[in-house]
Amino acid sequence: MGTLMWVRTLTVMALITALLSVVGYLLVNLIGIIVALIFSILLSFVVYWYGDRIVLKWYRVRIVNERDYPYLYEMVSKLSAKAGIPTPKLALAPVGTPNAFSTGRNSKHSIIVLTYGLLRMLDPEEIESVIAHEVAHIKHRDTLVQTIASVIAGSILGVAYWIRSIPRLFSGGKMEDSQKGLLLGLLAPFAAGILWLGLGRSREYLADESAARISGKPLALASALLKIDKAVSFRPMKGGNLATAPIFIVNPFRGSLAKLVSAHPPIEKRIERLMKLAEQMDTYT
Repeated sequence: MGTLMWVRTLTVMALITALLSVVGYLLVNLIGIIVALIFSILLSFVVYWYGDRIVLKWYRVRIVNERDYPYLYEMVSKLSAKAGIPTPKLALAPVGTPNAFSTGRNSKHSIIVLTYGLLRMLDPEEIESVIAHEVAHIKHRDTLVQTIASVIAGSILGVAYWIRSIPRLFSGGKMEDSQKGLLLGLLAPFAAGILWLGLGRSREYLADESAARISGKPLALASALLKIDKAVSFRPMKGGNLATAPIFIVNPFRGSLAKLVSAHPPIEKRIERLMKLAEQMDTYT
């Protein structure tokens, strides 16, 4: 499992380096490639050590203690023990849309984030199943890849929007180069979406299945997914960063670009698989 995680992480970094090199070449030819390589090395260092803090800051997350939310910590502690990992920290995001995600470079430095909307909308068994899903991601060492990719892709999206808004900065006043700058602004978010798709939807299926077995409640997770998806359809998340869509249990954004950067399988298929798993487990919760 550890070797696979590092292979996936290095693959992400290689794709990012290649993308930055292409961008650098389009801007200033060979010098741009050299600058891109140096920048990618520095960026890799920063996101490895501080990527989780960046993601938490994007969503104004507040880490909570066991005294304030004893029932949540009891769930996290119990599920983590079953999964065989250290108990993650628990945090809340001041977001009305129900959702959850996990981040951190390893199981010893992991955080599970729940939104206020999730606590209001789901019942205790559904909340427990969502936490189990995030515990499964931590157990499978998905959070490092997710954190690195979300921060880097988020940065790419930011730069892309900036370039797209001022294409003449690289145009030299020529229409042809102006079009190149505009194309560059569109290329970066597209490449970020391809990157996320390359990470594989199988990780979500695996996390769903593991969560069902850890919690023993596959139907509760299916119900939670359905409620979250419907809530997002009526009230998609505002603010945040589109590139972080894949780290959430359900894509919290809506729109064509949001679909592009999402690595989630269709909710219907996830629920169908969970219902079949419930039959195999002979459970009705």
